[in-house]
Amino acid sequence: MNSENCIKLSFLGDVTCDRPLLNASKNKSDAYDFSPVFSEVKSIFRSSDYVIANFENVCAGSSNDYKNEYLLYNCPDQFVKDMKSSGIDFVTTANNHCLDQGIEGLKRTIRVLDSNSVEHTGTYTDQKSRDACKIVLINDIKIAILSYTYGTNESNTGVILNQDTDYYVGLLREQKDAAKDSKKLCKKVARYLKASQRRKISRLINRTKLRLGISYFKPYTDKIQDQDTANRYLDQIEKDIIKAKSHSDVVVACLHIGGQFNEEPGEYSKFIVDFFVKKGVDIIVGNHPHVIQKAYNIDSAVVAYSLGGFNLSISADYIVHEPLPEYSLILNVYIDEASRRYHKVTFSILKIVEDDSHMCIVYPVDKLVNELSDHEILKLNDDITKIYNRVTGKNLSKIKIQNEYELNCENS
Repeated sequence: MNSENCIKLSFLGDVTCDRPLLNASKNKSDAYDFSPVFSEVKSIFRSSDYVIANFENVCAGSSNDYKNEYLLYNCPDQFVKDMKSSGIDFVTTANNHCLDQGIEGLKRTIRVLDSNSVEHTGTYTDQKSRDACKIVLINDIKIAILSYTYGTNESNTGVILNQDTDYYVGLLREQKDAAKDSKKLCKKVARYLKASQRRKISRLINRTKLRLGISYFKPYTDKIQDQDTANRYLDQIEKDIIKAKSHSDVVVACLHIGGQFNEEPGEYSKFIVDFFVKKGVDIIVGNHPHVIQKAYNIDSAVVAYSLGGFNLSISADYIVHEPLPEYSLILNVYIDEASRRYHKVTFSILKIVEDDSHMCIVYPVDKLVNELSDHEILKLNDDITKIYNRVTGKNLSKIKIQNEYELNCENS
């Protein structure tokens, strides 16, 4: 069997719009152009039958201001237009930023995606759309795509969904209002403040730490908390999976989980991935850590814990640089058209290059080689080897820089 008898699904990491990119994309006439972000990867997208990304953005409109403060996103509609033009076909929207501009921001984001013909799942406008099974048809193969998130920045936004409204977001567990639940005095005081007031206080503290040279954003531990392993959301997800399997040939689950800037998945991520594997999901793709984590393929499933941040602004003040956040993966899963099972799995390594204006341009590493000095190529090769070993669990001293690497291991 060869790849000519397969369809190729390609998965990207977090597609986002940090403040440096937002500012760099604005021209003198106050219009935005995000096309440079995608300019060097269009050819890779075109080589795939279907490209799926995590849309970690909100399009709430200009009246909400495009500030993109820390933990509070809102990007221009033009971002979606340029993303679609690049060749991204489908986005998942269940992530911690989906309620950054409230429920109305979530609804408007869905309208913007629809108006630009971008297929999506993960956030919804009503119970009926939440309960529907999202199926895409590619060469007569039915692909069901599910999308869920660990949370929605609820302590920062003040938006807490209840049993009557939680259809808006595909959730993995109960939302937690840290200001309400904590017994610490400062958090007790915070519970009486508006979300906007808490954000201002948080930004003041964080900026002060930065001026003092203190890093305030550190890797999280990704631990299991109360009711993470048994709750009504997991019960509903099990029903979602059963429905998806009955209506499709291949089931994909895109999960927003993990500790940010952690090179290794923690116990909660491992529990959630194991849950989906045991329920019979074929492809499980994680995002949120903003760095690449391990991936593996076993007889029953393909798993990638984190593909990294597709276009993070590396100059943003929350970035932790040691785990190489400037790199991300494209995960390619080749589905055999006859058996409807995966034939092979590969990955391509991408690198974010940020110019003097803070415009982010995403390059395939093999294309980037032609623009580097000999010293820079050595550094790139060292980074790529570290990334390759992290993904595969191998311990090679050096690998060749190339467009695509095969994932043929059980690195679980």
